[in-house]
Amino acid sequence: MPYPTPGSLSNDDTYAVVAYVLSLNGILPADGKVDRQSLPNIKMPNRDGFIPDPEFDPRYIGKK
Repeated sequence: MPYPTPGSLSNDDTYAVVAYVLSLNGILPADGKVDRQSLPNIKMPNRDGFIPDPEFDPRYIGKK
């Protein structure tokens, strides 16, 4: 990211983009910060409605 120059964003830039997108969706305040420690603590709105697809679950890959 960005497309023409993959890998050109620093870790801080990547976290800033994530914070921006989450703020656009009302998940994080506009002045919210995201970093290595805070990202795993963000509660996504549909976290209880997520159903993993067995096709992409490493426990099931290759066991069809």
